[in-house]
Amino acid sequence: MLGTVFKNFGKGILYVFLFPLILVGVALYGVFGLFVFLSQFVRMIYLFFTGRNLNSDLDEDLQVKAKLAKPEEEVKENPSDLSLYPSDSPMYTTNYTSPTFEKEETGEAKEIEEEKNNDY
Repeated sequence: MLGTVFKNFGKGILYVFLFPLILVGVALYGVFGLFVFLSQFVRMIYLFFTGRNLNSDLDEDLQVKAKLAKPEEEVKENPSDLSLYPSDSPMYTTNYTSPTFEKEETGEAKEIEEEKNNDY
């Protein structure tokens, strides 16, 4: 019984000494947070009215933007290699034909198609 009294008394003394330290730490953290908030607010207002980008780019962001810009340059060089519809190729053996793939059905085209089918 006497051991629990000393244990509780020791905890009380510890809390009495630690509470002010914890309170000072929380107060410093709050003051620091307020300072950061106000400084960022003033910085954003300055950047907005000078017409600059509000989001600063990190080195990683700049590298990713550079890598993403390269395929656009390659596409601009070879635009004929692109197809908007991957199933437009008549090489597929299904009976479905994409509505964008227009096949002229003239008499001459039908004869050529029949000759190809007869050869196999």
